[in-house]
Amino acid sequence: MPSLFHRLFQNAAPEIDSAAFERLNALSPRIHLEDGALAADFNPEDKTIICRETIVNRFERVVGHEFMLKKNITERVHIGHAMRRLYDQALVSQLISLPLLQLLGQRFALVHIAAEHIFDSKLAHLAGQHCVFVLRFADDAVSAALLEQIKQLRKKGVMFGVLAHECLNAGMEHLLDSIDMLVLDVHEEASFLTEIAEAVRGQPHLPLLACHIDSYEAFDAVWESTLYGERVCFFQGIFISGRDAWGVNPTPALRFQVLRLLALIDQEAPTQELADALKADPVLLYKLLRMSKTCAAEPIGSAEQALLCVGRERLHRWLTFMAHSQMPDAGRDLALLRIALQRGRLMQLLAAKLGLAQAEQVFLTGVLSLMGALLLQPLAEMLKAIAVPAEISAALLTRSGPHFPYLQLACAVESQDFHTLSQCCQALHCSALLVKQLQTEAAQWAETLLCQEAKADE
Repeated sequence: MPSLFHRLFQNAAPEIDSAAFERLNALSPRIHLEDGALAADFNPEDKTIICRETIVNRFERVVGHEFMLKKNITERVHIGHAMRRLYDQALVSQLISLPLLQLLGQRFALVHIAAEHIFDSKLAHLAGQHCVFVLRFADDAVSAALLEQIKQLRKKGVMFGVLAHECLNAGMEHLLDSIDMLVLDVHEEASFLTEIAEAVRGQPHLPLLACHIDSYEAFDAVWESTLYGERVCFFQGIFISGRDAWGVNPTPALRFQVLRLLALIDQEAPTQELADALKADPVLLYKLLRMSKTCAAEPIGSAEQALLCVGRERLHRWLTFMAHSQMPDAGRDLALLRIALQRGRLMQLLAAKLGLAQAEQVFLTGVLSLMGALLLQPLAEMLKAIAVPAEISAALLTRSGPHFPYLQLACAVESQDFHTLSQCCQALHCSALLVKQLQTEAAQWAETLLCQEAKADE
């Protein structure tokens, strides 16, 4: 039977009063508006210390908001019991001052607090306000006093959730019958442990919300999770707030390369070795480029730059999610993948031979030129999702710029257009013999990578 929470919020009305929404923006701006990009209707006279992040259901309908203190305040909260308690008290006080039902309509408010702070008498003031408190236990057990307090507050209309990766804490089995939601924190790799997934599946009546989704890649991995299936009912995070189109990436990465990269990170391999592994799968490289856009201060022109931008910890977390997602390698067009690898490698080798400093950008230009065909999406649309240097965009979209002659030459080699090939060789001041030698080297490199994949599948 669907839970009360499901019945209240799964099909929440898609619209709320526009005046109430403007007031909500003023009192609690979206989290991504904190750093100066304030909404046009933001009134600087409205002093507020809280912000919010959108929560949507599987139909992309907004069903709730997570509320938190602004970044300039949370950065002061490092460790320490007292500071953590002050944070929770300030957040609850701010929410009490808001007319939540008027501002949210049929949507719910989500708030993370330390479990021990539910004895704060102020929580009762939020009874019946569609407020869900996600309790953080860390390694603490569920005490009898805490369990009783939760039961009393629920009778008054306060709702509760717990973090999925804390489902195995001592005494949690007594609490799971008295909560309204489970929250899957995608920043916690423990969330994807088999024993945690089994505990979640053992509570089929509780809706599951995935939070901290910061990229399409993280969202895709959660959506396609083989551990949780379609249990995830709600999604929260920066990516969700961006309202980018869902379901635009039907082509999976190669499982072998995902597992190989995970192993290399665990072995603390050099960045160059990680970058080489990424280059072996253009789709995986494109996914990383798309992820890096959310943190890049400047255009990303190589696998190495993307790695440094995203960071090993975030990359490892994302790859862990992917390893537990559906990746049917049989769906990949290996012939097209081979062409993309050979094209990019030939262009890179030639650029390096001719002394071009941006040889890595030239490689990226080559593999991205076939990304539209690999992912079954218009190339122009796909380039909007990543931040690449202008030279790469010019070569791919307007057939111009310093990288385009390398792309034109590689395409001429593939189509055996010897007239165009001759013209390209003249323009780049290289010989056809050199191109032939590099073509052979590029083909051998691509074949080696694909053979590794074939062996991994056996």
